[in-house]
Amino acid sequence: MANNSFTKTVYHTPLFDELYRLFCSWHIRCDSIPKRDRLTIGIKVENSMLEILISIVTAYHTKDGHLKLETLSEANIALEGLKILIRLAKDIHALDAIWYVKYEGQLQEIGKMVGGWMVSIQKTNR
Repeated sequence: MANNSFTKTVYHTPLFDELYRLFCSWHIRCDSIPKRDRLTIGIKVENSMLEILISIVTAYHTKDGHLKLETLSEANIALEGLKILIRLAKDIHALDAIWYVKYEGQLQEIGKMVGGWMVSIQKTNR
């Protein structure tokens, strides 16, 4: 008999979904960035987004609360660095201001989700 129950995975979480959509949007937008900037800051931004995405998946699958918190802390630091890179892309005119505002809003929301998850783990670990 087949088991039709729904098992929640990291791919069904708002945090993963938001990060995934951010990466896809940036990847498409990257084609419109001037080539010299695309090959430097464009790739750095993509790699940073992928690093954060992998950290979120790692944290989701980590059972130990302290290790999970450490992984999320690293993701949070990488997220702060990503915000700087996106701002830099705008300031060097590699990214239009309208896209900067969109990405910054998404990054703020992602930051709130990561922060909320960290607080939840801290309360559990007490």
